[in-house]
Amino acid sequence: MASGVLRWAKILSGCSFLLLLIAMMSASSALDDAEPYLDPVQFNEVFVEAGSSSTVNLSDDRYYLALRISEDGEDAPVDIRLIDSVGEDCPWEAPGALSIDRQTSPDSPIYQTVRLYLPGDSGTYTIHNDASEGGVWIVDDYAAQSEMLASSSVLLMMLGCCLGIPFGVVALVLAIVGWTKKGEPGVETVARAPIMTTEEVYREYNRASSNEDGVPDPFMDSSGPINEEPAEEPVESEESGDYWKDWDDG
Repeated sequence: MASGVLRWAKILSGCSFLLLLIAMMSASSALDDAEPYLDPVQFNEVFVEAGSSSTVNLSDDRYYLALRISEDGEDAPVDIRLIDSVGEDCPWEAPGALSIDRQTSPDSPIYQTVRLYLPGDSGTYTIHNDASEGGVWIVDDYAAQSEMLASSSVLLMMLGCCLGIPFGVVALVLAIVGWTKKGEPGVETVARAPIMTTEEVYREYNRASSNEDGVPDPFMDSSGPINEEPAEEPVESEESGDYWKDWDDG
């Protein structure tokens, strides 16, 4: 049991190492390929200056990011409104852990995601930038992510990380279980011979050495038929019956 668990731990650890190695080797080219897709200008739907508004056509099967430039690493203002054709606010969510800051080059500005919009219906929307300074970009991130995953290097890096790390965790758990079971004392099973009776011991002894004195077997042969007829009693002769009379007469 322990050897089988350890064997699978070795196999999974080897697979994890190969997958992570592939991810590391493709990381440099993947970052270069992904750099154009991080630029808000490439998939920008509309840009709105501070204190102004603009209309934009959005689709209900995609999601859109509202990006602002972050100055000196500070949080960008969120003073924006996205209104649909009937005057209601477009559904939105706060940026999550995957909504990281974007920078296309070391000298380029840092773009920060301030909102994630999920249009309920396709149509024309109006974006209002109520901030006193700084513009806002509405980016079709669904299109950017789709084209980014079409790159082979990006796909290899993602597959290597997404599969290599879980394989490594499972291999570590199996190795711990295998080492634990390997340290436990095993239970040895010893085959025990059946206990022989006295008759069987005697018969085995007679097979090895012949009985030269003709001593009768003290044990009845249980394999043959048993004779249950009573033994015949000796019949006294008439001479033996009159013997006491002759002795009495002298």
